[in-house]
Amino acid sequence: MTPFLGIAASFIGKYFLNLLSGNWVPVEVKSALLLLSAALLGIAISRISLERFTQYAQSMHSDLIKKDISLVMMDRSLKADLEFFDNPAYYDKQLSAFRDSFAIPSLFWNALYSVSALISLIGVSLVLARENPLYVLLLLPATIPAAIISAHYTKSVYYLSLEQINTERQLSYYQSVSLDRRYAQDLRLYNVADNLMNRYKRLWQDVFLKKKEMIRRKTIETTLVTFLPEIVIVVIGFEVASKILRKEASVGDYALITGLIAQLWGAISQLTSSVMQVLDNKLRIENVRSYEAISNKVKDTGKKKLQRIEKISFEDVSFIYPNTERKAIDRVSFTVKSDERVALVGVNGSGKTTLIKLLLRMYEPESGTIRVNDVDIREYTLTSLRENFSVYFQDMANFSFTVRDNFHLTDETNPNSEDNMVQRLKDVGMLEEIKRSKRGLDTFLTKYFNQEGVELSGGQHQKLALARTLYRRHSAFILDEPSSSLDPKAEHDFFEILENVTKDKLTIFTSHRLSNVFLADKIIVLENGQVCEEGTQEQLLKDKKRFAELFKYQQEKFTSPNGNQDANCVN
Repeated sequence: MTPFLGIAASFIGKYFLNLLSGNWVPVEVKSALLLLSAALLGIAISRISLERFTQYAQSMHSDLIKKDISLVMMDRSLKADLEFFDNPAYYDKQLSAFRDSFAIPSLFWNALYSVSALISLIGVSLVLARENPLYVLLLLPATIPAAIISAHYTKSVYYLSLEQINTERQLSYYQSVSLDRRYAQDLRLYNVADNLMNRYKRLWQDVFLKKKEMIRRKTIETTLVTFLPEIVIVVIGFEVASKILRKEASVGDYALITGLIAQLWGAISQLTSSVMQVLDNKLRIENVRSYEAISNKVKDTGKKKLQRIEKISFEDVSFIYPNTERKAIDRVSFTVKSDERVALVGVNGSGKTTLIKLLLRMYEPESGTIRVNDVDIREYTLTSLRENFSVYFQDMANFSFTVRDNFHLTDETNPNSEDNMVQRLKDVGMLEEIKRSKRGLDTFLTKYFNQEGVELSGGQHQKLALARTLYRRHSAFILDEPSSSLDPKAEHDFFEILENVTKDKLTIFTSHRLSNVFLADKIIVLENGQVCEEGTQEQLLKDKKRFAELFKYQQEKFTSPNGNQDANCVN
């Protein structure tokens, strides 16, 4: 409708000028003036109403689409294989796809604007051609070079942005580090503010100079070719003015023709701009689709539902982390039964945590088979497999939500949830800490969302994470370095609790503190991704091999030179 309003306004302008110049004298001048004024007012009201409605519709549509896009992108990221998060190229792709995803709502509106501009172009061209076809034939070709150059630079600028995405991520990281409380102490202690900002400036300069050069060339070239249609418009205006001086046209004709030419040029500019935006949106959407098309190695194709874990078997399992050469796990085989507590021990990097990730299907083995209840774990649905485990990871994170929400995220449908939460907090020695806050279980962790939130120490965060692990219903426990940040008393208390809750329950735990393996019915010693020993603590100490060697290293730390236990504290 907007294109036709513009054409109508041009004709009314013509009649207005003719009326005022005396070239057009109807029977009643005042009535004609009122009629033309009312028509202009009606056109103005219609145009404003359309613009406001379009702005409203575009705003609402964009918000709705952006919400759906954000959910889709979150879903894709949450379901991506863990191995992708070990690869910086994935983060580049993730950021570029998330940024480009917001082109989706723009595509619809730019396509709509392109159609509107095309209708306007055709309509104005037909009307203008009735006056003089030469005007249209002169103006249209003059706009083609600008369109070609715009298309070229639309692609070039976009590909440059993809090329610079890793650097942009680094810039974003430097910025986030300077704003994040977790780094605040270190940055001040090491006095690295200037160093951080200088790094930011150097990276920014590199990005800016490349972008500046491309934008400079685009500006020069587009400016030069944009002169062409402007020259044509001046020539046409001069020719119409000459006709008026020769009495071959009225003043109103000048207003009509120049108005139509302005609309035609505006329609061409709008069409070119919208088509370029559609092209840009198309490139961005293709990038989003390529991100969505990234295929997981861990396929959720299993059909069986795992009800309870009775037995776990690793059969000649090997695994190499992506983009590495050394095997993290090398032909590992062992079995854990339903009533066994098994400790995986070994130095850092021996493969303890990797075995747990493979069991939970965070990664897929390169070779070998992992079985639960004598069934290949790939035959179970991912959800039912993971639901049967309650896992504590050594790098487990609590969320900046309330304490209650942190428990609910662990096991959303746990019955008698509040009583269970309180008991588990008591088990790990965190209940009094939470009670000190006036909001209790509704206390926020950190002050990220709420000023009354609590800032926990590393040990307290670990206690809360352990409480969440105990809270989750399960048929098997996995505890990865569960006491690494606990003080000696908290560690002692926790292992006493652990001894009770793991009785007659399949439990796998890792620990580099060999004093903690007293709970284990069986110890599996890992070295360079291989099982080098297996047995009870008594057997392994008697064999005097790798376990006994590691045990001796730690024992010596707590033994004074005279052979007695250190006792530096006295009453």
